Amino acid sequence: MTAEAGRDSERGGLPLLTVDLDGVICAPPFGRNLGIGRRLLDPDAPPPPASVPPRWLSAPFDRLRFDRRRPLPEAAAALARLRETRRVVVLTGRRSAPRRWLRRHGLEALLDGVIANETPLRSAHYKLAAVAELGAEAHVDDDAPTVQLLAERSAARPFLRDWPRNRGLPLHSRVERVADLGALAALLAAEAEAAPDG
Repeated sequence: MTAEAGRDSERGGLPLLTVDLDGVICAPPFGRNLGIGRRLLDPDAPPPPASVPPRWLSAPFDRLRFDRRRPLPEAAAALARLRETRRVVVLTGRRSAPRRWLRRHGLEALLDGVIANETPLRSAHYKLAAVAELGAEAHVDDDAPTVQLLAERSAARPFLRDWPRNRGLPLHSRVERVADLGALAALLAAEAEAAPDG
């Protein structure tokens, strides 16, 4: 994994927040997030193998699937606000980096890094490993199995971006549901203000 998280002296002291892309920053097709998994993972089972297509196939396929999508309405303002209290790194399960899409929508400058899945792991276990390797303090995702796995196997604070498809599941008590990225930014800003040294 190539971590491109910003570590300059000005921002290096801020806690790291990793942010899923699809369904958190990038809007799903027609506003319906049907790609969310509902089958929770056994945290003690070995990671299931992933089917990894060759890069020559996955990169153009990802462009076809994602290039026409738009950012969620609150995404830019929320990322700008999150950067006041956190280093913000996109951690996506996609197999190709979405830098061109982020740049086109004016979002790349609001991030400290972008990391795509270059591992043989499926998205949830890849994110579990990446969050640990990066030392992320928190992660926000729209996928309930991913957030549940983080709650059970990680010290990071797991946030679940609310969608109808990820409701009604028996999630770990550590999982914190947020309406959207803007709500998460407001929550973390309020916590930073309330902190004794804030």
